[in-house]
Amino acid sequence: GTVKALTASGTGQASESDNSGNQCPDPNRKPNANCTTSDRNLKENIVSVGEHPLGIGLYLFNFKPAYRCTCGDGRQFGVMADEVERVLPEAVHVHPDGYKVVDYTMLGINRSLQ
Repeated sequence: GTVKALTASGTGQASESDNSGNQCPDPNRKPNANCTTSDRNLKENIVSVGEHPLGIGLYLFNFKPAYRCTCGDGRQFGVMADEVERVLPEAVHVHPDGYKVVDYTMLGINRSLQ
């Protein structure tokens, strides 16, 4: 299925409103428009749903409450930056706020399907 079908809710876009109705910060603070937050420390309820051809896991997860506004609310699909870093370090970047992001296009994953 598509990423949208896997997640069933939430687009994962930083422009969504948080639970309080506040508009979330500008998503353009990422070092690269194709990069998406993939730092394991920001996630919870992590469930493995498959494996990428590079040998890294594919997961469904939720962002921890403190990060939902900036990273996305609802069920998300993605990878873990620490796993990507071991096999394709050039696809991992550090966000200005200190967490790791992954350039999903380098993995051949089109996140716009959400």
